[in-house]
Amino acid sequence: GNGSVGNARWTGIPLKAVLEHAGVQAGAKQVTFRGLDHPVLPTTPEFIKALGIDLALSDEPMIAWAMNDADIPFLNGYPIKLIVPGYFGTYWVKHLSEIEVIDHTFEGYFMEKAYRVPDNDCQCVPPGTVPDKTRPIGKLKVRSFITSLQPGAKVKLNEPITLRGFAFDGGHGIQSVEVSEDGGRNWRLAVLGESLGNYSFREWTLQWLPREKGKVGLQVRATNGQGEQQPVKVLWNPAIYVKNNIETTPVTVV
Repeated sequence: GNGSVGNARWTGIPLKAVLEHAGVQAGAKQVTFRGLDHPVLPTTPEFIKALGIDLALSDEPMIAWAMNDADIPFLNGYPIKLIVPGYFGTYWVKHLSEIEVIDHTFEGYFMEKAYRVPDNDCQCVPPGTVPDKTRPIGKLKVRSFITSLQPGAKVKLNEPITLRGFAFDGGHGIQSVEVSEDGGRNWRLAVLGESLGNYSFREWTLQWLPREKGKVGLQVRATNGQGEQQPVKVLWNPAIYVKNNIETTPVTVV
């Protein structure tokens, strides 16, 4: 499902400050990151990720030691963890132990073989086909969810209900969230909650009055600060990465 997402407040030091203190020489191309955890099976490649030097020296990536104003829990990466805002969690190396600046493109398994997407604008190919060329997975796409109702929920006719959820993207911020109860023919603007920063979840609410009995597919879509909006259909790739199509929550009005 959609359970592998989370939103937290991180405290730490900019990665840029650490690299600049250590000294980055001319010709640096990438920075690799290794954690203290190791593969369970001897045949599993070691988990090492890499960032381009420009991203590593930008303002956003950080080395965090606190999560929600407390020590990072062990399962979340204690004692320190790499945070790369706007990027998929595969880059957020837990139990961070080693940082290396290199003058070439890192060829480790989890960059060169795993976590890759088609190398085109939509990061997609026709269903069932294989892309000619791929690149490492990168930034998050705009996405939104309904969280106040689970699929299959029952709601009462003519009783107002507050729909709730959240939206996020890769760092441009959420501009609007809309909800439809008629298959996308008509959309209503939701009320956005407080902005906690462009990399944070943005909560939304909408007052809904169920007016007819029967099955309803509630849909939600978000638009980010760049005007990018969720697509109606899944943009397919072999691993189904970067999925961000409009979500539908089926409910029954009784």
